[in-house]
Amino acid sequence: MKIIRKKGFSSRGLRIILFMLIVFVSTPLTGGCMSVLDTKDSISNLSFNHDGRKVVFDRCRSGGCQIQVYDLETGELAAYQSPKGERWTMGKYAYDGKRITFSVIPINSKGILDLGDMQIAVMDADGKNYKKVTTGQGAKLYPTFSHSGKKILYARAAYIRKEGRTPAGQYDAWEVNLENGGQKQLTFFEYFYMGNLTYFPDDERFIYYGEMPNVFPGARYGYGTDFNKNMVELAKKGMGIHGLVVMKGQKLIPNPYRFPEQTFPQKPLLSKDGSMLIYEKSHSGKFYLYLEHGNHRYIGGGGSIGAAAISPNGELLGVISVNLAIDVFKVKDGQVLTSQYLQYAKKKIVNWKEVYKESEIMIPEKPSLILNQ
Repeated sequence: MKIIRKKGFSSRGLRIILFMLIVFVSTPLTGGCMSVLDTKDSISNLSFNHDGRKVVFDRCRSGGCQIQVYDLETGELAAYQSPKGERWTMGKYAYDGKRITFSVIPINSKGILDLGDMQIAVMDADGKNYKKVTTGQGAKLYPTFSHSGKKILYARAAYIRKEGRTPAGQYDAWEVNLENGGQKQLTFFEYFYMGNLTYFPDDERFIYYGEMPNVFPGARYGYGTDFNKNMVELAKKGMGIHGLVVMKGQKLIPNPYRFPEQTFPQKPLLSKDGSMLIYEKSHSGKFYLYLEHGNHRYIGGGGSIGAAAISPNGELLGVISVNLAIDVFKVKDGQVLTSQYLQYAKKKIVNWKEVYKESEIMIPEKPSLILNQ
């Protein structure tokens, strides 16, 4: 991959400028898909293909959302066009790059998204053989393939809110067997939110981020509550169910990861072979490589992060910044390989046009190819 050397402001500096110019709010259910108040253009969710040359992400504009595929080397932009009556979101590549899995949101006759009837689907990477693989009610989100390609792990929110800061709740982990269609609930914690579900190479153990499980009586918020004390005691035993959690099937197992005090790990990213864990530290937008001796190494990021992904070989970290740019870092030294900006981002930063007109790469405004047509 060609290294793009940035001039003028650093990647972090550009993100700060973007953040100052654009106010946004994010919701876990959409992964940021409908998060920018000025919704002319935004991106969310992220996944590398098998060789790290392409990324798939959600792109939302005033006319709706698409799952798009961007070639980091050639700059070619392609897209998957959802059929009438559906919105596709949260696409993720299989480890061999031959298929993608994603969430399907039905659109009712009034043009409203039916979050309570979301399903998981699979499709060949070239857009052929689209098939829904789940049934039943609930918001089904963040699907990810097993290493064998025979199962998909996903989060399911059983409760759809009519109002409030987030549109869904009571999240738990589920998996679907692609060979026989069987669906199985794996956790029973009723999280306020969960995401970043990933199998270990044995396809039995998996890791995820879970926030505020509904397993103890009393208030779930604030320090010093009975809930908080119970969470701390579980964590001390290596069996924490709040934050970064490790399971084997339906069984909670001791968490092999230990973090420094005052560190709250989020967005766990696991390499294909399971040997490398990268995580976001304490809502900072900064991503660190987990090291057993405890001196975890900073890789990249900072500020407001919409989503992140690790390439299967563990060599690249991709980060979506303020829903307008994709930064790609080399894991081994934190060097920025490239930063890809939306055309919309440049239009917003008129005063800085001369500063980095030579240093940024623009993601095309329109895809040149619709893969599933």
